[in-house]
Amino acid sequence: MKKEAGILLAGSIGLLAALSFIGIKKILAKKQKKYEDYYGDYHRHHDKKDADEEHGIEYFALK
Repeated sequence: MKKEAGILLAGSIGLLAALSFIGIKKILAKKQKKYEDYYGDYHRHHDKKDADEEHGIEYFALK
């Protein structure tokens, strides 16, 4: 194999490796965003700041 062919082969392998790394990173970022959206919607009721408004008389009796 000539020196030029080896350089081209190494460059193309490096380019494919870089593109595949970027592609995998984007796929994982999409899955993480999808999970965060689902998790945020499912657990939104835990984020209420004024939780005292929703307690019954038993809660205030023990307070």
